[in-house]
Amino acid sequence: MGRRWLLLVLLFTLPVNVHASQADSKQVWNDIAANVLEFGKQEKFDRSKMMLEEFSIVFPGKQSSELSNTELRVILNTHDRALKAVTSMDKANDQRIQALTEFRLAVDALVTEEQPIWHQTDDQILPLIHEMSTAIEHGDVDVYKASKDRFLGSYSTIRPAMAIDLSPETQQRLDSHIAFIEKYASGRNTELSGQLETMYDDFKNAYNPSYSEESSLMWLIVSIGGIIIFTLVYVIYRKYKGEKETLKRKQMD
Repeated sequence: MGRRWLLLVLLFTLPVNVHASQADSKQVWNDIAANVLEFGKQEKFDRSKMMLEEFSIVFPGKQSSELSNTELRVILNTHDRALKAVTSMDKANDQRIQALTEFRLAVDALVTEEQPIWHQTDDQILPLIHEMSTAIEHGDVDVYKASKDRFLGSYSTIRPAMAIDLSPETQQRLDSHIAFIEKYASGRNTELSGQLETMYDDFKNAYNPSYSEESSLMWLIVSIGGIIIFTLVYVIYRKYKGEKETLKRKQMD
């Protein structure tokens, strides 16, 4: 009897312990990534390097089978870039911080299920798109170029984190906008204004998927409402026409 109770206890407690262990491992990843960036901001790049080396020891650990190929590739690539940044003597501090920030955001996106840090960059990305659009409207090529450079720099920092959280289709759509702007768009391109407007909506949807759902719902409500109104008007018209014809027949009789 005692053995059976022991077996039951083990069966019920083992999954909980495994889950707790997995959660603890992910928290360790996040803590290390946070320290990497914090030491970098303090220009203690030797400490950042130590933290990055520690990360390479604990990641991915036993959770490797639970991570997708995209997640593994993104984290390992950002980790490699961060490590190269802190060990390179010819990189400026702002370039180093950018690489460490990229790594920090990617790890956070992997670990955090709701509202990862990259979601907080909408107040940086969206205004820059708006600035580019306004510059095009006013024909100010220099302002457009400056806004574009800042936008591309910010996007390159958050893109790895977005690639972890967003669907491949959404990420590909965003990247197609970037490719157009980088290769084909100039401040005098007549197609640029419409491209920027679409890009703004796509980025807004990426930051807030409910925005797209609300727009679709509103369109559906308006469409259904229009159909209902049209039907009612048609029914009223047919009824009026029928009554008029009936009255006309009575008058003729």
